Amino acid sequence: MDGQLFPKGLMLKSANEKIDYFKNLTVAHPHLIKAYEEFKNKISVADKNEILLIFGPSGVGKSTLFNRIIEDYNKAYLIDMLNDKGLIPIVGTEAIAPDDGRFDWRDFYIRSLTSLNEPLINYKINNEVYSKGIMPTDKSKNAYRRAMENALIYRKPNAFLIDEAQHISRIARGKSLRNQMDTLKSLASISMVPFVLFGTYEVLKFRNLSGQLIRRGIDIHLPRYKVDIADDRDSFQNVLWTFQKHLPFMNEPNLIEHWEYFYMHSIGCVGNMKLWFNRTLDHSLSNDMNKKTLTINDFEKFELSLEKVEKLVDEAIEMEKYVEDNDNERRNRVSIKLGMGSNQSEGKGTSHKSSKQRGRVGERKPNRDQVGVDEYKDAKINS
Repeated sequence: MDGQLFPKGLMLKSANEKIDYFKNLTVAHPHLIKAYEEFKNKISVADKNEILLIFGPSGVGKSTLFNRIIEDYNKAYLIDMLNDKGLIPIVGTEAIAPDDGRFDWRDFYIRSLTSLNEPLINYKINNEVYSKGIMPTDKSKNAYRRAMENALIYRKPNAFLIDEAQHISRIARGKSLRNQMDTLKSLASISMVPFVLFGTYEVLKFRNLSGQLIRRGIDIHLPRYKVDIADDRDSFQNVLWTFQKHLPFMNEPNLIEHWEYFYMHSIGCVGNMKLWFNRTLDHSLSNDMNKKTLTINDFEKFELSLEKVEKLVDEAIEMEKYVEDNDNERRNRVSIKLGMGSNQSEGKGTSHKSSKQRGRVGERKPNRDQVGVDEYKDAKINS
């Protein structure tokens, strides 16, 4: 037990306390820290009516980032909240998947008001209707929306975060999808609070709906770890090693030597692996609170099937290619459209290829980003 990282007294606790300890454990791995820093930097310069997208594959850790941002902002603004009882430094809610295929905005407004600590939510009225002499019994979508706008103006958060934001796109295609984004844009404009959408790659549907939305949008990509990239491979192994050290057992399980197995069934997403560990630990300790350690056989009971793994991998690779690999092609197409690249015509009916350039303006030279941080202490908010 000497090398294990959980509190020494934990072994004397109940099975439920051990399970809760590990479930509450978060590891600040490099991709998460980079996304966290990007958020801080971009939200600090974003316009008050900005819309940010934070996206990545399912199970990559977006909800962990969502919760960490809210927790850290509340800590950083503790004194400000004591001086201003109405202040909420940052607020967030989850977009609930619709039952009937259409996103429920009324439910979203009610959940948002709850997150904003709004009193008397069930008694909100539409003032326009009331001014016409109609009794104030209205509990329509518009009444709750106005209440949300006013609450955001009064509470003055730095940002409004929406987790599982891809569910907002579950309504229709074309014009209706644009209406969804226009609603968010309008909320941000009226309240003067930037909105941050956390979601899978599906939230990219919102990004290119119109030139105005593109201009006002900021993207943050939270990717999975890729085994063919040395730094990614090392980072994934470090996370697995950290989980191994925090598992509350008398004998430390030897999991790191099976890292390829854990990588395959998590597809390199830390969130997938953490959920897998939580289920395995819960089952193991609930059935035998005196269990000494875990083995691969324990994890096999809760591993994602290869069919599910293959589907997740296919989806991730397809969207990674869309997000990352096509940048050069897009740059070339834009250059041509702007008259900066090749295929510019000179003279009557004649085209000439331009000579190759040594480098393009704004194009970053290839290098590796720094990785390998395991604590949030280097990513605290500058309050």
